[in-house]
Amino acid sequence: MKKIILLVFLLAFAFLPLVSADIIEPGYKYIPIYNYITNINDFPDYAFISTGSLGPDMCPVKVIDSSGKIESYYKFCGVSVYAIKKSELKEEDLENLSRENFEAFFSNNTIKVIGDLQTSKYIPVSSTENSITNYYIVDLDKLKISPDSKTIGRNWLFYFYIIIPIIALIIIGLIIWKRKNVASA
Repeated sequence: MKKIILLVFLLAFAFLPLVSADIIEPGYKYIPIYNYITNINDFPDYAFISTGSLGPDMCPVKVIDSSGKIESYYKFCGVSVYAIKKSELKEEDLENLSRENFEAFFSNNTIKVIGDLQTSKYIPVSSTENSITNYYIVDLDKLKISPDSKTIGRNWLFYFYIIIPIIALIIIGLIIWKRKNVASA
């Protein structure tokens, strides 16, 4: 019995490092990344669809509306955006996607326009970044893997907490310097 308990503990400790999918390392945090297609209205005959590489069970297929915002996904989805002619898009096809017909649907009548989108980023807690917004200009003939432009949202309050102590140290230094000059005169 003791050997079985010892074996169970050894196996548990052997596989424990592998079970860390959603564990955030101390001192780090996740920030959201927002993605937009800026010229989505230049393609009135096409619908744009986003999906993840894990398939429809973990990463559902989402139709991108006219605002161009690509909805968020689970961090391990590996999001891509596809264009499909509106005449070939049937809403029931999207609703009935399964593991079996998922690959076939996206290989037959779609054009991959953006690949490997990030929807979150792992950064140190000390970073002032609190969000990133990526902007894509799509072209049906080219696959985008990096944004055309980005905006980084920052927590400017962080700098406030740094500047106040520096100003206080400068004032203390000036007071000490002035007292030294008065005492020596």
